[in-house]
This record gives sequence, C-alpha cells and structure tokens, in this order.
Amino acid sequence: SPGGESPGGESPGGESPGGDSPGGEDDAVAESPGTTRPIARPTPPTRAELWRRAIKLPMYSVALAPLVVAGALCHHWYGCVNVPQWGALATGACLVVAWLNLSNDAWDAATGVDDSKPESVVRLLGGDEGEDARKAAVNKVHAVALGCLALGVGGLCFAATQLAANAAADVAYTVLAMLGAAVAAGHMYQGPPFRLSYEGMGEPLCFAAFGPLATGAFYLALAGGVPGGSVWMGVPATPTLLQPGVLGAAVLVGITTTAILFTSHFHQEEGDRAAGKKSPVVRLGLRKAIDVLRGGVLFHHFLASFLAFNGWLPVMGAVGVFIAMPLSIGVSSFASRHADTPAELFRTKYGAVRWHAAHAALLALGCWLDPWMVWNWHRVPGLALGAPYV
Repeated sequence: SPGGESPGGESPGGESPGGDSPGGEDDAVAESPGTTRPIARPTPPTRAELWRRAIKLPMYSVALAPLVVAGALCHHWYGCVNVPQWGALATGACLVVAWLNLSNDAWDAATGVDDSKPESVVRLLGGDEGEDARKAAVNKVHAVALGCLALGVGGLCFAATQLAANAAADVAYTVLAMLGAAVAAGHMYQGPPFRLSYEGMGEPLCFAAFGPLATGAFYLALAGGVPGGSVWMGVPATPTLLQPGVLGAAVLVGITTTAILFTSHFHQEEGDRAAGKKSPVVRLGLRKAIDVLRGGVLFHHFLASFLAFNGWLPVMGAVGVFIAMPLSIGVSSFASRHADTPAELFRTKYGAVRWHAAHAALLALGCWLDPWMVWNWHRVPGLALGAPYV
C-alpha cells in the first residue's frame, strides 16, 4: 500500500518519488571501489520519518477517489450534491481504510511477513523487542483498528440512510449491502481464516471493493440524498446503477486502485516468496508482471474510449482519463527500465498513487462538466425542488 515520501531519486512520471527507499533507507554519497563515481549508501531514517511512512497518508486517496467520482456523477444526473452527506461518507471511508492499514500491519506482523519492515506500526510500538512484546503490540494495533472500523461503519451507515423523501427505501438497503460487501472483501484480503492475499487474490478483491462496490454504493447514496429529484427531465427520482456512466466510471476507478496494489509487489518478490505469499509477482515473475502492467494501462484507456463511444461513460469523463494518461505511461515505463534492479521498483507504487489520484480528479471533473457540452444541449431542465442548478 502507498507509503510516505522522501526526496531525491528518479520516479515514475519523471518526478522525485518523494518515496521511502527499500528497507526504509534514504540515499547518501559513498565511494565505489575502483572508481571515483559516487554511489548510494544507506542512512537510517528517523523515528518520525518511520511513523510518517507507517501512517501512509497517500493510501487515503483510495477512500476518496470513489467518492469524488460518485459525487461528480451525482451532479451530472441530479444537478447537486448533499455536502453534509458527502462529508459523512468521506469520514467513514477514511476510517475504514485506516482499519485496513492497521489490521493488515497487525496480521503481517503476526505471520512474520513484516519482520524486515522498519515502518511497521507493530515494530514502532516495540513489537521487535521479543515475542511477548510483539503480541502486546499486535493486540494494541488490532484494538485501534477495530475502533476505526466501528466508527467508520457507523458513519457510513448514518450517511447511507440520509435519503430524500423521493428516493425509494430499498436504496438504503442496497447501499448498506454493497458497502458491507466491500468491508468484508477488505477483511478477506488479509484476515483469518481467509488470507486471500496469500493466494494472489488481493487484486480482484481490491478491484471489487473500491470499484463497483464502493463507487456504486456512494453514487446511490448521494443521488438518493438529493431532495426533489433531478434538475433534468426524464431522470428517475430513484437512482440506479444502470444509469449511463455509473458502472463505467466505477470500473475505471477500480482498475487504477488495483494498479497501486499490483505495483506494490514489484520490489517484494523475494520476501513474498519466502513468506509463502503467492502474490502476482511471485506467480508471474517480475518481468511478466511488468508486461501485465503495460498491457493493463493500454487496456484501461481502450476501455474508457469504448465506454464513452457506447454512451456508458460521459464523453468529458473519458477526456479526463486521457489527460491523466502520461502518468500511467510513466509508471509502466519506469517499471520496464528498472526490471533488472528490483530494489528500485519500490518507487513504482508512488507513481501508481499519483496516476490514481489525478485520474480520479480528472474523471470527476469531466463527468461534472459534461452536461454543459454541446452534445447535451438537448437536455431539458426539470422542476426539482431544493436542488439548485449550478
């Protein structure tokens, strides 16, 4: 999952990754034997730097991206967004992602996968000082994680039930079921007795949870929370997932979110193999995994074009996807260039996070702008009450 940032070094997209280096070390200058060219020598990171990496702030983009896109689609079809409801959904989603981050850290520490990871929350709480200390730290992390989960689920349930009078009651049940399935997928990813990430099933779970399930549920909740129905004639008062653009955008969000998880394995092949974790890079091998990334990037943009051409995605939404395309090419190109130096590939996930965040923002902007484009001038304003047309 996305970690913190550090200065220096090449990164996908041609920028500094601002990322942490393998093993949590930054670069310093040293002298290579037999040459005057400086080479890298590790410098231990500070404790504050390790905590910053452990918090993984960029990871929370995966909570907000589905919500930003869903809000834009709600505005596209209904003309406004219930801002307090959006805020409640955002708070709940971030708390659930905090639970995922902390619980995954605790489960990895319990199985020994994170023994060499200095930014592990369990290790930062003294879990590397002995077996008893490890158990105590794991229990602490689990307790905080479960607290985040309880608060997050409570916030999501509250927001999901804040529907307008014109929305059908079963919308709330659909939203709760979809969000519940997304949370369950998060537990099955790493938690017992499933631990599906060890079987190489993390990527499908990630795609389903953050793509169709989360993005679709957020759209239904937000569109159902618009008072008075749509500002456009002919739009149903009760939203559905079959409205053009909803599932198409959800699939695109799911793909970019999955790319973050997929690229995070690139520099961990040996560690995953030693721990018995059948991650994609272990199953495929590093070079084939990089080829899959390159093919996936091309497929993603072909899919955006296909969806827009068939009316399953707002045209301007597809334009936004292509504006973010250079970032995706930068990610795959960086991975290809460093296939022979796996230790450098830890930076690939930072490029994937940048692409994911920019892609979501531009996709959302395109969906929001689309009603004002010339091809939508035939749409007739309705008479929705309490839903200002802006």
